[in-house]
Amino acid sequence: MKFKLALGASFGAVFIASAIAHIPASWVWQQAPAVPGLTVTGISGTVWQGRADKISWQQQSFGQVYWDINVLDLLTAKVSADVRFGQGSDMALRGRGEVGYTLSGGPYAKQLMVSLPAQQALNYAKLPIPLTATGHLELALQEYQFAVPYCKSLTGTLTWSQPKVGTPMGDLELGQAKADLRCVKGNLQTSVKQSSTDVSSEWSATLDQRQNYQVSGWFKPGANFPTALGSQLKWLGNPDSKGQYRINQQGRL
Repeated sequence: MKFKLALGASFGAVFIASAIAHIPASWVWQQAPAVPGLTVTGISGTVWQGRADKISWQQQSFGQVYWDINVLDLLTAKVSADVRFGQGSDMALRGRGEVGYTLSGGPYAKQLMVSLPAQQALNYAKLPIPLTATGHLELALQEYQFAVPYCKSLTGTLTWSQPKVGTPMGDLELGQAKADLRCVKGNLQTSVKQSSTDVSSEWSATLDQRQNYQVSGWFKPGANFPTALGSQLKWLGNPDSKGQYRINQQGRL
């Protein structure tokens, strides 16, 4: 009798485990409450490993998404998944890495890589003059832990490869530009270096938790700095002894 009970319990456990392991991702999505503006189509695979052919937010397509949940992490009160996304995105967005959630720390990302054409990012910026941009922005987050409003911790870089800016008064070749990203006491901080025969510069910026920002740095026109742009530098005053124009700005977003 005990043997039959044990055998039945074993078969029951196997059945339950198999059912959980094969829960269709599409069924889970159908049970989830609707989120206004969010559309997900072409869901296949299981809740643990699968894909969605298209994810859209406010009619903006972010393309395909693939996920592979690390099941063993569930034993440590942590949900983590390796993801790839962006194929077919309206913005030519691409990305891959690990994202997750812990009970102790909340949402996080690790070894996350995201790339986007610079012009696509510029399209979302509200600028007083028309500009164009070429090259790619590549965000690399070695480690990111979210906390309201921005972060608890952050280590990463933002690289602009083959950068070029077009202005009504001439184009600027920037050479490779790289920004180091940090989170200090909940505030976002970055430092940027850039150098080319057109212009060189160094900048630092801080955005605090109340959306106050500070930007300071300098730029120095190079041998190939556009003449038309050079004629406008008089409005900035005189450069220092190194030929650098100093810029300091602060305000609120």
